[in-house]
Amino acid sequence: MAVGTNTHTVQSLSQYLDLIQDNLPVISDGFYTYRGERRSDWKIAPGIMRDQFANLLENERHAVREIVSIHPNEFRDDHSMFDRLVRMQHFNLPTRLLDVTGNPLVALFNATEEVDSRLDSPSDGRVYYISIPDTRRKFYDSDAISCVANLANLTAEEKAEILANMTVPFAAFNEVYDGLGSGIKAVDRLLQFIRMEKPSFRPLIKSKYLDRLWYVVPKLSNRRIIAQNGAFLIFGLTDRPNIPESQEPIQFRGIVIPANRKREIRKSLATLGITESALFPEIDKAAGFIVEKYRQ
Repeated sequence: MAVGTNTHTVQSLSQYLDLIQDNLPVISDGFYTYRGERRSDWKIAPGIMRDQFANLLENERHAVREIVSIHPNEFRDDHSMFDRLVRMQHFNLPTRLLDVTGNPLVALFNATEEVDSRLDSPSDGRVYYISIPDTRRKFYDSDAISCVANLANLTAEEKAEILANMTVPFAAFNEVYDGLGSGIKAVDRLLQFIRMEKPSFRPLIKSKYLDRLWYVVPKLSNRRIIAQNGAFLIFGLTDRPNIPESQEPIQFRGIVIPANRKREIRKSLATLGITESALFPEIDKAAGFIVEKYRQ
C-alpha cells in the first residue's frame, strides 16, 4: 500500500464536491473508493491492526471463535470466513477489514463526526480518496479472498511461520506437510480452513497474495452496506502503510476537514439526505437522529 503525500484542505461541502468532481487524477485502469476518519492523525489500518488492539490481533483466532460461540444464530447464514468477518465488523468487533464506500459524501459524513470534547480535544477529520487498480478488485467469493480471510483462523505463531516463508518457491510453499521435513505446517493449516468453505480448493496458494491489500465487493447482506454503498479493504499478514508495493499499488491520498468546519458541513450534508439515520438504518441510530433534531 502506498500513501500519497499530497493533501488538500476543504472548508465547505461545495469546495469538497468541486475537488472530487474536477480535480482528482484520472485513473485509466481502476477506480476510486473513499474512507472518512474523524481524526486526521489516525493510522491507516483496520481496527485489529491498530496499536490499542495489539493483544486482540495476537489472539485473533480465539476472538473470532468466541463471538461465534456466544451468538451462533447471528452467523448461521454465513458460509465463508469473509462473510463472518463482515458480520463481526458490523457488530463492532475489530477485524482485518477496513470499511470503505463508493460514495464520497458518505466518507465526508464520517470525517465530520465531532470528537467527544469530554475525552479529547477537537480534531481535524480526513477523507481518503483511494485509487484501486482493477487487478486488486475481488468479489466476496474469490479464492484469493478466502486465503486472506482465513488468516484470521490461524494462531500468531502460524501467521509468523507463513510470513517467514514468503520467499519460498511456489511448489515448495504448497508442498504437502508430512511432519518429516516436507511442506510448511502453517500453510497446511491454512489450507484446511480454506477447504472447509471450498472443498474443491486446490493447494495452489500464492504467498504474495497473503501479504497484499485487496478491495472486496461484498454481498449486499445488510442494510448498512446498502445504505452506505459499502465495500471493504482486507489486510493480509501485515499492515504496511508506509511501504509502497512495487506493482499495482493501492494509493491513499487525503482531504483534511478542519475541526471548526465539521458542524457546518454536516448541516449541508443533511440537506442532501446524508444523515446518521439514513446511513445507519438501525433503530437506535434513528432515535439518536430524532433526539438531536429536536435538541434545544
